[in-house]
Amino acid sequence: MYESQMEHVVEELRALQHRFSKPLDSSIPSLDGTDRAKFKRLVIEAKSVVDAGLGRLNDFSVPLLHMQNLRGFGAWNPPTPDELLEAIALVEGGLNQVRRKNVQPAKMSGGSLSPLYVDAQRILQLQTVKTPEWDLRKLVRLLQEINLAHANDMHMATAMLVRAVADHVSPILGCRTFPEVANNYTAPRSFSDQMKHLDGSMRKVADMHLHQQVRKSEVLPSATQVDFKPALDVLLAEILRILQ
Repeated sequence: MYESQMEHVVEELRALQHRFSKPLDSSIPSLDGTDRAKFKRLVIEAKSVVDAGLGRLNDFSVPLLHMQNLRGFGAWNPPTPDELLEAIALVEGGLNQVRRKNVQPAKMSGGSLSPLYVDAQRILQLQTVKTPEWDLRKLVRLLQEINLAHANDMHMATAMLVRAVADHVSPILGCRTFPEVANNYTAPRSFSDQMKHLDGSMRKVADMHLHQQVRKSEVLPSATQVDFKPALDVLLAEILRILQ
């Protein structure tokens, strides 16, 4: 929730970069009254959201507090382009910190950290990719939900979500379906072998739990049964290679 709010603030702040103009009596570019008011509103909103996501007096809220109290919101001393860039950088820094917080491993019952199914750095890399062709927000959310399911021993959900990721990303690799990725995508054999493992074993495990009707007796899956972490990471690395 905080991520999407902060992303929206960053977008609105960036839109102000093109709103600076040079007054007739000055060579210094400035914002008009409406844009100055919007700038201050966005800085105040940003501080509020960063506080909610990271707690008060964090490394990003303090400079944002200073910025929202600048004298530079009046007609005679408007915010400068550099101050706008600083505000954008501060909100983006807070956003990255919230993202890191959201992908931290969950605590196990004994107090130790449960290893993540999807590497936190891999998720952060995907969050920072900027591409006009593909919107990666759903992919990032699927990966976050895989980690949540895995941390809570929700093994059937983990398998289903891994399958969802494989199907979701196929167009990025130029394929309509994931079986096409596994069998037709031009790549080294090591990559193809991992994709065939995902398409074969992972899909069968996920389908079994998705479509198996109730039976007289059941044995629930273990973490080992749904462990496709290496192959999934190879797939995500290839997506990053293409998009970066």
